[in-house]
This record gives sequence, C-alpha cells and structure tokens, in this order.
Amino acid sequence: MIKTFASVIFVALTLTAAGQKQRKQTVVLNDGSRISGTIVTDSSDYLEMKVVVPQILKIRKDHVSFLEPVTYPVKVNQKTNGYFIHLSAGILTGKSELGNRTGKSIHLSSGYQFKNGLAIGIGSGLEEMEITIIPLYADIRFYPLKTRISPYALLKTGYGFAGSDKDLEHEFYYNTPVDSRGGLLFNAVAGIALYTWQRAAVTIGVGYRYQKITFSQDQYWWGGLSTKEIITHFNRLELQLGFTFR
Repeated sequence: MIKTFASVIFVALTLTAAGQKQRKQTVVLNDGSRISGTIVTDSSDYLEMKVVVPQILKIRKDHVSFLEPVTYPVKVNQKTNGYFIHLSAGILTGKSELGNRTGKSIHLSSGYQFKNGLAIGIGSGLEEMEITIIPLYADIRFYPLKTRISPYALLKTGYGFAGSDKDLEHEFYYNTPVDSRGGLLFNAVAGIALYTWQRAAVTIGVGYRYQKITFSQDQYWWGGLSTKEIITHFNRLELQLGFTFR
C-alpha cells in the first residue's frame, strides 16, 4: 500500500510540474527602469525576455541591477466556478471474514462549483469489494482556498447496487444461488487539489468508504424451504487519485 500511494503522489506531482506555465519576472535596470516578462534564455552575458508575444527583448547583463524574485499569485485567472467533471480511480482496502481484502474503484461525477468553493454533483462508477458494486450518489465538495494547491473535503451518499453474486456462492451451503441486494453507501474524503492547468486539477485524497449489502439464499431442509439472509457492512479505507476538468 505504501508503494502504491507513493506512486500516486509521484504521478500527480509530475503532472503538476508539466502543467505549470512559465512565470513573469521583473528586471530592474541600472537606471531604475523595470521590464516585466518571461525569461527564455539566461546566459553569462545576456538575458532574453519575452515581453509581448512573439517579441523577445535581449538585455546585457551589465545593464541589469537585479532580478525581482518570481511570485506565485493566487489563481485569479483560473476558472474556479462553473460546471465540472471529475474522474477518479481508487484502491479500497479493509478486513472481512475472509481476511484482508483489496479492491479497486473508478468513478465519474459532474456538477457545479460556486465562487465560494462549494460544489455539488452526482456520479456513478464501478467498485470491487467482495462483489461488484455499482454506486449511484450525490456528492458535495469544498475547496477553501483559491491557491494553486488547495485542500479539499468530499462527502458522498447514495445507494450501491449489487452486481454479480458468483464469487459469493461458495460461502453458503448447498451451492444454491445467492441473491444480493444493494444498500446505503457513504464516503468521506480529505485531500489536496493541485491546479496544473488553468481549468484542470489533479486531486489526491484519503478517505473512508461504507457500503451496506444484504445477501439472501434459499435453503432446502427436510421440513421445506427457508431463506437465509445476512446483512453485511463493508468498511474500507480508500486511496484516491482524480482529475477535475472545468
């Protein structure tokens, strides 16, 4: 799990670095005048600066008094509100009667984010627990900051529909068919959002996933037919990597 999570963070940081744009700097000349632009070449004698696309200004180094440090302002030019699509993949891990189990999940949701950082949406996906789950949920997100790196919180609630029952039939007696019914789902995630492009972000989160599933099976006895019903509560730790597009 540690290696997997480290790999997720490495991929996210790589994408963040690739998506960052060159920042403008201000060059202060010896006479006190200032020139703002993007430095494209820094040699021993000259600086080449792009001041107005596609013009590039070449300045002698002995004419430069000093360079003001690069600043990273808040993402005032990034779109922080409006419709969004969020795609995520995760790893679900936890204990069951069969021991430690690990599964995968993939989710797709869409919704609307307001200027105050609050977002609401709906989504679905596919998950592996001890059976396949198809979740359908509403979610609410909150991004408190408007910086390039912002923490976020996510809550999901809805219903998880049970998929194939074949993997469970060996756990019941007499090899009669098992019927699984879905149930309530809940998901809480906390993480960080890395704004790599103007309208896109990479998200990394850790959370808790709960799912209720009811299993039932017909059992034939000498006295007739009876139905065995078991309610199972799945509790899973989730590691999540996602991408948000606006």
